[in-house]
Amino acid sequence: MRIPLTFMAALVAATPAHAAPCKLKPKDVATRFMTEFYINKQVRKAFETWVDPGYIQHNPMAATGRDAAIAFLEPFFAQNPGVNYAIKRIIADGNLVAVHAHGRFSVEDRGMAVVDILRIEKCKVMEHWDVVQPVPEKAANTNGMF
Repeated sequence: MRIPLTFMAALVAATPAHAAPCKLKPKDVATRFMTEFYINKQVRKAFETWVDPGYIQHNPMAATGRDAAIAFLEPFFAQNPGVNYAIKRIIADGNLVAVHAHGRFSVEDRGMAVVDILRIEKCKVMEHWDVVQPVPEKAANTNGMF
């Protein structure tokens, strides 16, 4: 039995293309995600590009899931235009990446030291933990937090 060429072309066109395998290292994914999110403040674009829909959130103050993160963070950045994050270092150990940043609500604010820990799989952020520490007015040493 001969299969018509038009049928074969239609079959190929209807077959979903497989996504190319991820060629980025977890640190590269985290750097791109956090730059787009923290620095460029493109919340939706950052999350839809770099975060898996089944994203697991470990911060007890935030709902889990990519859509929940977008729903919380878009209004937060819109209502707080002075929020500024400076990424100080990004450290990777396999598929776990730690991002150390200085977050501030305004230029006058001393801010917070923030460490975000991301689990990356196949170029997507799958899981997130964070630790936040306020920058004190006076420190017991002169080493700085960053």
